[in-house]
Amino acid sequence: MEHSESFKRRFSELIEDLDCKKSEIPKLLNIDYNVFIKITEFGIIPRPVVLARIADYFGVSIEYLLDRTDNPYFSKAERAETFLNRYRQLKAEKNLTDYAVAQKLHISTSYTTNWKNKNYIPSIVNLIVLSEIFDVSIDYLIGRTDERKI
Repeated sequence: MEHSESFKRRFSELIEDLDCKKSEIPKLLNIDYNVFIKITEFGIIPRPVVLARIADYFGVSIEYLLDRTDNPYFSKAERAETFLNRYRQLKAEKNLTDYAVAQKLHISTSYTTNWKNKNYIPSIVNLIVLSEIFDVSIDYLIGRTDERKI
């Protein structure tokens, strides 16, 4: 599990303005209470799907949530796109094969096959590296926005 003090700080800043009891926040954000505790106590970064839920609630980008940008602006995609479609599109644009991507990520190609066959979204660590390889934001990569950069 990845953890980040800057993510923990940014998350704490966002929930600080909520007008409710601390115990009500996970339900409000549509996340598990244990995930909430892991974030607030240890800065554990949850799965990308959960990060997207949190970012959606606050109307910010995942990049902002992870403290990779100070710009809270976020423009939600008119029609959400899947990670797999974006991955295929970006891979074609860069003329990369699954093998080449796997090598850049230091993973086996069977892992990239899981993205396709099981509609699996990579870990946040791999999403960060993929966003750097393709020179796009994580939010664009997973289909939350149509803007390539945040």
